Amino acid sequence: MAKSSETIWKIEPHTQIKHEILRRYLGAWFGILGQKIPRIMYLDGFCGPGRYIGGEDGSPIIALKEAIKHHSLLQNSEVVFLFIDTNPDRIEHLKQEIALLTIPPNFRLIVETGEFHCILEQIFDQARRANSNLAPIFAFIDPFGFKGLSFDLVKQLLQNPHTEVFVNVMIDFVNRFIERSDPQTQQHIIDLFGTRQVLDVIRSGGDRLEALRRLYLSQLQNHARFVRYFEMRDQRDRVLYYLFFATNHPLGHARMKEAFWKVDPESGFRFSDATNPNQLVLFEMDSSNALSELILSAFTSQKVQVSEIRVFVENQTPYTSSQMKKALRLLEEQDLLCVNPNKVCGKKRRRGAFPDDAVVEFKVDI
Repeated sequence: MAKSSETIWKIEPHTQIKHEILRRYLGAWFGILGQKIPRIMYLDGFCGPGRYIGGEDGSPIIALKEAIKHHSLLQNSEVVFLFIDTNPDRIEHLKQEIALLTIPPNFRLIVETGEFHCILEQIFDQARRANSNLAPIFAFIDPFGFKGLSFDLVKQLLQNPHTEVFVNVMIDFVNRFIERSDPQTQQHIIDLFGTRQVLDVIRSGGDRLEALRRLYLSQLQNHARFVRYFEMRDQRDRVLYYLFFATNHPLGHARMKEAFWKVDPESGFRFSDATNPNQLVLFEMDSSNALSELILSAFTSQKVQVSEIRVFVENQTPYTSSQMKKALRLLEEQDLLCVNPNKVCGKKRRRGAFPDDAVVEFKVDI
């Protein structure tokens, strides 16, 4: 892992996976919001230099390239990019990288040297004084440690309409420093989680990393309708950090789950440098059995439209609508459900197809 004082460093496999998730999601986010909203913002709170030693793109360049790729859908929007880093050498390097790109005239770039929390507080203060909301924001918050990332800032971001947060919580650092007795370190950890309950983890016993993950997840769920996490492990297969995604929009939730499954076709929530550094989309595991059990549990003995099942899968499970269709086909093959030959509209339903207006009846109690 890079040192906080370095200007540019070598990329690690888990970082490549993190960036692939970001790239895939932003490809959807720019396309969806750019067609509907006149002003949107991409915020990178710990942006780095924009490039790695091996030439790989950093997160600011990934975001800009995705926006440029989808510019035809963004022509009627002002797209604001706010890049923040404490290291002036990184900021200077990033400016040089940006200068190599052709930036569309409706893109507004703000590149700032400073503390993330200070700059964000200034933005919030300006909005409060103007008695207005900020533009919808996708906030990518990817710090080196846990100092300067308070949960209060995350909460304020989520209070802004149509805003989503993708935040890296360095759980390994927290676990190593949580027993320190100095008040400053403990306060940084309390600020990160937004509650003094985090100190109870020291006395709780059991899996401390799991307890910390659950606590942060619970905190996010108090302020966002949908919350998902992705686990990153190092070359020794130890948990390094969790990426948490929080949104109030079901479509954003669905698209992020799709990005997770693309980079981890086995479980949809984990990557380890130790097991397979070339894991990215080599093959797709079949999740039909696990999902079919969830569907049966939720809809046993019921007669419902497929649209209701889809909403359940997209909003209440880690799975996607495409996985739902495979699971329903499996249940149909196993004779655990029957499908009305006619859709709600009266047209014939094709066997093996599950459009939203098809009607499904589950046969068994489990």
